[in-house]
Amino acid sequence: MTGVNQAFERLISLAIKREEEAYEFYTEASEKSDFKSSAKLLHSLATQEVGHKHKLQAALKEGVCDTFTCETGAEVEEMDLSKYLLDIPLDPSSGPQDVLIVAMKREEAAYNFYKALSELTGSVSHRTVFESLAEEEKGHKTQLQNMYDDHFQQDM
Repeated sequence: MTGVNQAFERLISLAIKREEEAYEFYTEASEKSDFKSSAKLLHSLATQEVGHKHKLQAALKEGVCDTFTCETGAEVEEMDLSKYLLDIPLDPSSGPQDVLIVAMKREEAAYNFYKALSELTGSVSHRTVFESLAEEEKGHKTQLQNMYDDHFQQDM
């Protein structure tokens, strides 16, 4: 396995881990939600994150790491794609507003990561997978933003 392949395998593995964390994050948030509609949306997002994890695992099995157009591991590192996969911590005492803000930041970061991967793969089928993941994450952010606006912006 080349340095490029290893670098991308690490990134995809980290993305899988972040999808697992997103599932746990949304599941916990849905259980703590005071609003039935919010709990339903958060549970739905948790379920979708599991689907994202499965898509990434399938892409790994299909050899997606062989399809990226970078020449060297150093070139991959220079792009600093892992910056999109940073864990954004949430304080245990965080309230619902903080949870939504962190969730929106996580979704935006995931969108940027998948969008970047879609532009780097030479495989049409994998490009479609990453573009699909990017659009789903963008949709999640929009849903969370709407929830945020409904619950926290009505006084403005």
